[in-house]
Amino acid sequence: MKNSNELLEPNQIKHYRDIARDELTALRVAVIKDWKWIAFSLVAFIVSLYFINPLPPSKVTLASGQPNSSLNIVGTRLQKYFEEAGVELALIQSNGAVQSLQLLENNKVDAALSQGGLSTSSDAISSLGSVNYMPVWFFYRGQILDNDPRSFLETKKISVNLKGSGTNRLVNTILAQHELLGESHPNFIELSSGDSTKALLNGSIDGMFLVAGFESENLQKLLNAPGIEVYDFPFAPAYERRVDFLDHVTVPRGSIDLNPIVPKKNIDMPATTTVVLVNDDLHPAIQYLFLKSMSEMDDEYKPFFTRSAGFPAYTDRTIPQSLEAKRFYEHGKSPIDRYVPFWMASLADRAWFYLLAFIAVVFPLLNIVPRYRLVNFQLSLQRAYTHLNDIEQALQHSETLAEVNLINKNLRQLSIAIKKLWIPTGGQEAYYQLMQAFGVIQSEIDSAIRYREKA
Repeated sequence: MKNSNELLEPNQIKHYRDIARDELTALRVAVIKDWKWIAFSLVAFIVSLYFINPLPPSKVTLASGQPNSSLNIVGTRLQKYFEEAGVELALIQSNGAVQSLQLLENNKVDAALSQGGLSTSSDAISSLGSVNYMPVWFFYRGQILDNDPRSFLETKKISVNLKGSGTNRLVNTILAQHELLGESHPNFIELSSGDSTKALLNGSIDGMFLVAGFESENLQKLLNAPGIEVYDFPFAPAYERRVDFLDHVTVPRGSIDLNPIVPKKNIDMPATTTVVLVNDDLHPAIQYLFLKSMSEMDDEYKPFFTRSAGFPAYTDRTIPQSLEAKRFYEHGKSPIDRYVPFWMASLADRAWFYLLAFIAVVFPLLNIVPRYRLVNFQLSLQRAYTHLNDIEQALQHSETLAEVNLINKNLRQLSIAIKKLWIPTGGQEAYYQLMQAFGVIQSEIDSAIRYREKA
């Protein structure tokens, strides 16, 4: 036997080991006794997962316009961010913004890089906002044009890009302001941006329209080509006022090169924006990844044409904003974005309401679960005391020895049940109080038996 100093020395390791054992036993008992509630909770959890839909697809398709276009370059940049997040972003080429939107409307792609001002009859398409400005450039050969290029446009061979392209649509919108529609002029031809660039550089055509951001490869070729001029749109501020989705941007003098000075003067242009459109059923986490990538792209690739409030932004309101985009523009990236995968950050943003509701309901239960072992034990004690009370009442009303012997038999059965009780850590005091009460009743029964036997 241990000495007197060690006999009552606290053993914390054994204490916590006993508690852990009791908790596991209590959990097993709970599963056996309360399996219906556990099954119900599991079904509710699965249903919640179905509606929250936490896991995004591993592959997404994006309509990205013509090769070497601004849309295609934006798509390639987004592709890099998606790859870093472990999602494949497949770029689907098209004639341009108009056809890209048609692909999205026909569910041929999950998302599309389109152009500000393009509308859709579909209620299932939403906007994630704009990522940059895309000015309307007009490149031409010959003498510098004056403020009214009407005669040049009516007599020279001009490329207005392909039907289905954003350039073709936007050029016709601007020409309509001057009652000069492209379809009514046989000298207006339809070539892709790449073919138009080649034709202008080799002299096959006299001019070309191009809607492109500064990153466009076709644009860079034209800016650096000798003998190619850039038109200064004198009515760019007017277009901004007259057409909702157009803005006025400027290429400052010398901003392209200072030796020699390019351009030699400020060049004003109307501009639309590159818009990211998605199907409403596109997974919210993928929408969040688009928005996050758009934001990081604006930081990494400093745009030539800037906006005071920056990009991305919901500037073009032709197509309604998605709920995910609205949440992103109001609150920014998720606070945990830097520490967890993008889909978990998106899930946290979307599920916080459900999480709070879950905590409000489950937290009190979680507070009870660690005491489940004691709760069950206390309920068993209460039933034991109830039986003891019934036995005591029956003893007080007994009249014969046979009745007392029957009561004694019932007490012994209760004794057997009590001794089979699982006594959890922390329940010993209550157990011995019960046994003390049991001993009192047993003494009363023994006295009643002796009395009846003498009678």
